[in-house]
Amino acid sequence: MAYGVKRGVKAPGEYGVADLFGLGLAGAAGIVAALITDYQQQGEASALYTINQWVVSASRMFGLGDVPLWAIVVGLLAIGAGSIFYFQPITRQGAFAQGFGLLAVLMTAVPSDMAGGLQSARPADDLPGLEPAAFIRDASIEPARLIQAAYAPAEARLYQVQDERTVAKYDVTLVINFSDGIPEDIDTMIRRGSIRGRLHNEQTGSTYNLFRNAGGMLQRQGNQLIIRAGVPARSDTAKLWVRIECEKYAIEEQSAEARLGQPLNWRIDMQPTSTPLFMQRLNKSYWF
Repeated sequence: MAYGVKRGVKAPGEYGVADLFGLGLAGAAGIVAALITDYQQQGEASALYTINQWVVSASRMFGLGDVPLWAIVVGLLAIGAGSIFYFQPITRQGAFAQGFGLLAVLMTAVPSDMAGGLQSARPADDLPGLEPAAFIRDASIEPARLIQAAYAPAEARLYQVQDERTVAKYDVTLVINFSDGIPEDIDTMIRRGSIRGRLHNEQTGSTYNLFRNAGGMLQRQGNQLIIRAGVPARSDTAKLWVRIECEKYAIEEQSAEARLGQPLNWRIDMQPTSTPLFMQRLNKSYWF
């Protein structure tokens, strides 16, 4: 039997409802395969979360509720199934490849959102071996800006231009309590994506990664994780949001008000659950 005889290619007009259903299902399967690949490879940087943020922003503009992640997945599957009417693949293998390629292009075009790093909450004058900086006003630049002599060893003093507005920050201490204990080593969990955390400043719209931060301090004490960090501020007060995800615990999302000059001590109690983390994520709306 010659190669290609069983491909089932039909002439135009011979494709019935069952054929179209099969092609649509194959296209949707290609979308699923691409989604799984992107999610496994990218983790929290998956474009799926960015799309969820865009859809939530659009739905809020029309006064609708936050859209959960599973609705985004269903929408992408519908796009994959419906795309066969535009690309018109003639085999199920072709429909699968077309669906996979379509989502691969979409995921490549959508930017990842890894979130920024938190600043250190430790006062600069407590840093060992460093000299206090002197502030010198320079008439050659805008009055709102200063040349700050940065904290540096005496033998290598460095100067950099800083905007006065970036100096202010909210001093935040997060105490995350795991009643049944932390499942495993924190570094391993961060690498595997089995623990994630984000902090969102509603006033500025900025989002920060709690477990991959630039200057924050992470400390473990028994069944608690303590995070001390500074959140850049643009006003005297701001509403902060925190979302913590951890394997064997329910996803926790809370808000609190932060004030300049008043340390925010924020305790979050994680509740044990038997629901797998990926199922919880599907039911969650990732708006930050």
